[in-house]
Amino acid sequence: MNLTIHQLKAFQAVAKYQSITKAAEAMNMTQPAVSIQLKNLQEQFEVPLTEIIGKKIHITEFGQELVDTADRIFAELGQIEEKMLELKGLLGGKIRISAVSTGKYIIPYLMADFMKINPHVEISLEVSNRYNVLAHLQENSTDLALVSLWPDELDLESIQLAENKWYLTCAPEKKALYEKYISNEEWRKIPFVLREKGSGTRTMMEKFFTERDIHVESKLELATNEAVKQAVMAGLGASILSNFSMAQEIKDGRIAVLEHPELPLKADWKLIWLKQKKHSPAVKAFIRWLSENREKILEDHFPTLQSF
Repeated sequence: MNLTIHQLKAFQAVAKYQSITKAAEAMNMTQPAVSIQLKNLQEQFEVPLTEIIGKKIHITEFGQELVDTADRIFAELGQIEEKMLELKGLLGGKIRISAVSTGKYIIPYLMADFMKINPHVEISLEVSNRYNVLAHLQENSTDLALVSLWPDELDLESIQLAENKWYLTCAPEKKALYEKYISNEEWRKIPFVLREKGSGTRTMMEKFFTERDIHVESKLELATNEAVKQAVMAGLGASILSNFSMAQEIKDGRIAVLEHPELPLKADWKLIWLKQKKHSPAVKAFIRWLSENREKILEDHFPTLQSF
């Protein structure tokens, strides 16, 4: 038997994404390259590692045992690498972060300077909706999560990073008309663009309307915050957007804020983790570094947030 690291990494990715295409994208490889690694690995076993059901790749029971073995191997190799760097007085290891979709506007800036100082630390970032982010946390497939809305159902620790504000927005040419509808309590005349269910932004919006017994018409439901923002700028309707997601568009006059006495909605960006989680030295260092530097990062990269 002559297994290679590349074969096992490719198989891990295929098992995770159940797709050669998605595995190739995640590994920055071509599909044929991943397929070759998978084929070479399979040739070393008489028992199938995968099976195709409904045009989708599924991992067999034996294949899952190999995935579990690969996970242990790479975990051990990672610890060896961390120890080697530690002996040199350097910080190494991997940090896994899951962030809600709006968090993609802030999390890269929170990571950048830390990675410059610690070039041997690898950070993997997955951006998804709130439901998936919390699922990753519960499954222990991520070390840290970036959220705005606190999940009461989990036993967590956290650090507060920044205040997040949600404003009711529209295209500038729609502002006067929509504000007239709002002042006349004619909310149904405003077409609303919504995020998909499970997102924090959708939850905040629905809570705001429900608590005030406001009924609105949803004309469009989209899967990402960026898609919602583009729809708003195109004049397709109004929506609630985070100040972090539209700072530049507000500055450029491409998005207008609709005035309402009970807006903006406010919450705090928090980095959270399971209380019982045993962090690696790299994760501990990242949390400590953010605690000490978060204010400076925000001042340096988001100065326009103070203007609205």
